[in-house]
Amino acid sequence: MHKLILDRLDEELIKEVQPSFNDLPHTGHADSEFRLRRYSVIDFCGVPVGESTFTQSSDYNKYQGDVLREFEAIEDSVVNSKCFKRMLGLFRYAGEVDLEDIEVHQMRVTVPKSMAVAELSPEGPHQDGYDAVGIFSINRHNLCGGELLVFDDKDSHPFWTMLLKPGEVVVFNDREVWHDGNSVTRDVEGIDENYMDVFVLTARRD
Repeated sequence: MHKLILDRLDEELIKEVQPSFNDLPHTGHADSEFRLRRYSVIDFCGVPVGESTFTQSSDYNKYQGDVLREFEAIEDSVVNSKCFKRMLGLFRYAGEVDLEDIEVHQMRVTVPKSMAVAELSPEGPHQDGYDAVGIFSINRHNLCGGELLVFDDKDSHPFWTMLLKPGEVVVFNDREVWHDGNSVTRDVEGIDENYMDVFVLTARRD
């Protein structure tokens, strides 16, 4: 696959799933103060499989590596939506992962009153240990920052930086590039509600 591929989802499609982010639960994990999440593994038929537990090696994640994390599953209404099916199809094509299981993280990043800044990637430039990673921007409100940065290697300057607007999609080769995310802050102080809603899809080729 290519290092990086850009695409987008139709506005009507993302409107279908935007309300579901309002019901994302706090997880109780190290990042739960600013990151709400659901998680499911989806097979090649688009059906959830297995338990909603997730572990990432500390070789890739120094922040929460080697920790078994349990999440509530993504709701059936989301999995069965046209938007979700379109995301899976786009990701399988761009990531060249036709038959593999896809791990899906549904996340809302927010800056609570107790924080001035939320770090999207506390570990800095990193890889996640997959062949393909896709980030699907669904919504954002009253936040500054959060740009995605992509690098040729850990110690280089980013060759690509972009603030993903709702509907915009990026799929990249996690074996060839490194990525990071700029921290986010509230855009307008005094307005409590703020959020950045994304789906992150990952897969390994057999």
